[in-house]
Amino acid sequence: MGPLWIATWLPAGMNDFRFGPQNRDYLARLGVNAVQWLQRHRDDRGTAEEQLMRFASDRGWQMLAYYEPHDFSPYDKLHNWATRGDGLNSDSLRVVVESVYRQWNANSAFAGYLVGHEDYRLAQYASLSEVIDMIALIDAGRPAYSVGRLRDYEDPSAFFDALFGSGGTDNVFQQEHYVFRGGVPVEGSSFQRRINLLADGFDEVARGLEGRSGHWHAIVQVQSEMRGTQAYYRKPTPAEIRLQVGLGLSRGASGIVYFLYSSGVEELRDNGGSVVETRVYEGLVDVNGVPTSNYAAVQQINSDLRALSPTLETLHFHGTLSSRLLLQNSLIRRIDGEVEVGLFGDGQRISHILVVNRWAHAAQQVRLALSEHSVSYAMAGVEYDQKKNWVVLQLAAGDFHLLRIEQRSSEDG
Repeated sequence: MGPLWIATWLPAGMNDFRFGPQNRDYLARLGVNAVQWLQRHRDDRGTAEEQLMRFASDRGWQMLAYYEPHDFSPYDKLHNWATRGDGLNSDSLRVVVESVYRQWNANSAFAGYLVGHEDYRLAQYASLSEVIDMIALIDAGRPAYSVGRLRDYEDPSAFFDALFGSGGTDNVFQQEHYVFRGGVPVEGSSFQRRINLLADGFDEVARGLEGRSGHWHAIVQVQSEMRGTQAYYRKPTPAEIRLQVGLGLSRGASGIVYFLYSSGVEELRDNGGSVVETRVYEGLVDVNGVPTSNYAAVQQINSDLRALSPTLETLHFHGTLSSRLLLQNSLIRRIDGEVEVGLFGDGQRISHILVVNRWAHAAQQVRLALSEHSVSYAMAGVEYDQKKNWVVLQLAAGDFHLLRIEQRSSEDG
């Protein structure tokens, strides 16, 4: 799977650029190792992207290049070259990609190219493929990234063909899906249906990647959003954030991206320039850059992810089992409790399972009946009561635990 990508979106303000000493300190202490997506801004220290690229390089982080090369217009982003269609040819595309490459290549944080964002129409895929091929030709060592919800693409398989079947070997799809709408309760059947929807979307991405060379990241909702006077998205609780992270990992996600870090106002305008809708976001820091209630929760999650990463990065994803409908398998005979279980190993044999509590409102005791396997290792600081082939886990709300398993010897009974 490789090292976990732990990132946040819009890390330096939203409509206003905020990156003073206090802003930099809070971002540094969040525990991420990557940043992506910045607004257009320039001051005496350079563009927003230049300032963040230097900051990320100094900290040993990674950062995606999204905006156009220096002096290109705000509309000449790479994904527009892939989808706009007018005036695109191999020579002009080469100019754009080479310019981005030359601008950022000397920066240690420069980790890849964010070339697509919600480019859902089938007519856009061929041009997207051309962009990815050109990146692979000019900069084979860095992957291309694309963001969207897989189910919303007109032809998900054709889109994945363009993203993963073109140039490069480690391109990345970042799945965005925000399920905590304004009216979603914190528990019960309605809540679980929203979790089903999120998990099913992650399943679709994992299945789509089977047989392809590439990775995927889970974009995790941490924001609330007001549209006009309506709460379009409510703020997830700390346990709901952790649950989203666990669901992504249980489907083989090699990265977690928090949307979004900053708070602010987005104004949507019509062709005449008039504001037709106002959206107010609250992220991990407020409009003054001060941490909101979920900042500390994400800090703790990131600490846990950094502890998990050395183990997960050496493993292959083998699939997922669910208490919703436990399919016949050779590993788990029975599950008592509501959980999702990610399966990991060396590509041939399963050696680890990640157990995720589907409840975000309460802790849960979970019992797993293993088939001829036993638990030989678990995350530090966690006790397990194992009797014969039963494993009992105490899972906090929304929490997840990684267990190493091994074949039970005949002497174990």
